[in-house]
Amino acid sequence: MKCYQYGIAFLDEYTTAVTRIVSRCMNLPFDRQRYEKKRGSIDVYAARSEEDPNHFLIVDFPCEIHSITVRCSESVHKDIQSLMIRLDKLIREKEQEPLHYKIENEYGTENDSVQELLVRTKRSLEDIFKSNGL
Repeated sequence: MKCYQYGIAFLDEYTTAVTRIVSRCMNLPFDRQRYEKKRGSIDVYAARSEEDPNHFLIVDFPCEIHSITVRCSESVHKDIQSLMIRLDKLIREKEQEPLHYKIENEYGTENDSVQELLVRTKRSLEDIFKSNGL
């Protein structure tokens, strides 16, 4: 199965809304309590499908700019990519920043934000999921 991965970055004030919207659209659970705990600790919040381990989201809280990265299958990637483009556009318009209309598949590329996160934190993807109780 082919995987697709998309990511956007934004200010802290948008993190909760973006995470909830993306979770709902990806049919992933949103654990508000775990999310708030992770958000306050400069850790990462993750949610993953029980049916497909390659269908997940990760929210990274390294500083005042947060990011959300989603990975999904080919069957839903166009809808997820479209959602990420719309969210990025809305946030950038509100913040009066230049618009990025292209949100490209970063899975397996040199811009793979999940791989960058794993290198930066010296953790495995499974470690991240385990630390989130998944």
